[in-house]
This record gives sequence, structure tokens and C-alpha cells, in this order.
Amino acid sequence: MSENVQSVERALDIINTIVAANRSLSVAELSQAMGLAPSTIHRILQTLTVKNYVFQDLQTKRYDIGPEIVDISSALHLRYDLVRRVRPYLQTLVELTGETAHVAQLYGTSAMYLSQVEPLSMVRMFTTPGSIAPLHCSDVGKVFLADLPAARIEEVIRKTGLPARTPHTITQPDALEQELQRVRQDRYALDDEEREMGVRCLSAGILNGAGKVIAAVGVAGPTSRLSRERIPEVSAAVRGMAARCAEELISQPDHAQPVER
Repeated sequence: MSENVQSVERALDIINTIVAANRSLSVAELSQAMGLAPSTIHRILQTLTVKNYVFQDLQTKRYDIGPEIVDISSALHLRYDLVRRVRPYLQTLVELTGETAHVAQLYGTSAMYLSQVEPLSMVRMFTTPGSIAPLHCSDVGKVFLADLPAARIEEVIRKTGLPARTPHTITQPDALEQELQRVRQDRYALDDEEREMGVRCLSAGILNGAGKVIAAVGVAGPTSRLSRERIPEVSAAVRGMAARCAEELISQPDHAQPVER
């Protein structure tokens, strides 16, 4: 095992030990619980403290879980709650369209898929929860980009570029802005074989009480089945389901906040 990997494991063990104790711990207590030298524990704690994963009470000199862990825990709770409450609507969307339904959130300069529900068809689209998609060439990504201010869109483009994934990928900023204008006007985004040939996807934004996009819900299917002729029908179903999801989440405002890390 490399020294770096061992340090990471020990850091995680320290965090887990504090969590399991459900109270602050001293270096001596951590040393005894983990069977490591106090000097080793202290060195790792220094790094964890700088990164805000733990904090030290200056009076007692004991260590407890820091604000970064609390933030991560809160974000995961909100995501889990969102998935739990939206999943029945994904199932309804599958029944309405016959295609795989998904929900995603903005994650930095990418979109992260949180959950999906598959149809009974032999040909299905698989999007692993936790996987990410580029913003410029995915249906969910365009939903998020269309909701961002111009300066933020420019920042995303500077960081990620507009790489071509297929011959249909939009790779020019002006063309992308025209596409985002259409998304804002029509209230749904389309990935027309832009990320993967033979696959077409449509998504709409789930809005919070302030009218901001907190997630995107949509469907994906093979172009042979999700044809261009079906776009009006499917986009209407997607927009309607996004609105129903928004109503569900707004009913408890604390769970209708955007989560972006």
C-alpha cells in the first residue's frame, strides 16, 4: 500500500471514529481507539483541520466533525430526499413515454445523474446514478446552462470548452447560445444525438419557489423509437412531469433548494 493511500485511509478512519463516538475526541483517545501513535494522529488531524473536515476546540483541545463534513452530509441528504420524492414521477414518465426516465442536478461544470427508472422494453438506456454528463451536449446539461447568467455560462465554456462528442455536437459559443435561447422559450432541452449517436434525450427543469432550476427531469431513448415526430408529445409529458415534481418539492421549501458543489 502506498503512503498516500494509507494516509487517506487513516484520515477516513479518524472521521469515522469521531462520528461513531458521537462526541469530540482528544488525540490520546483517537490514538488509543485506532492503535496509532499520537504523532501520526496529530499530523493527519492538522490536514483535516485545514480542510475543515474536523475542527479543534481551542479550550479543550479536542476534535470534532468540521463544517465541510456537515455541508457534505446536508447535500447528500437533500439529494437523497429529492430522489425519494421525485422517483414516483419518474415511474409515471416511463409509463407515459415508454422510455427511460432520469433526474439530474448541476454538479460544478457538469450534470450529475441521481436516479433513473427503466421501461420494460428490450432496448433501454442506462445512466448510472453518480455518472456525469457535459453541459453543452446533454439534455440535462442544457437545462442547467439555460438557467445560468451569461457570465457563468462563459466561465463554464472557458473551463470545459465545447468538445465534439458526435458530428451533431454544438461546438460554437454563438450556436450554443441560440440553442439555450430555444430551451428558455420552449421550456425543454433536447440532446439530438449530440452526446451519443443513436440516442435522443429530452429534459425540463424542476423549479423552486424562486423560479430557479434545482434539478432536471427527462427521458432518453433510441432514435429508432424516440423519433423526431414524437418530440412534441414527449416534450409535453416531460414539461408536465417537471411541473408536478416542482409542486411536490415546493410543498416543503427546505427541500427545494439547489444543491451545487
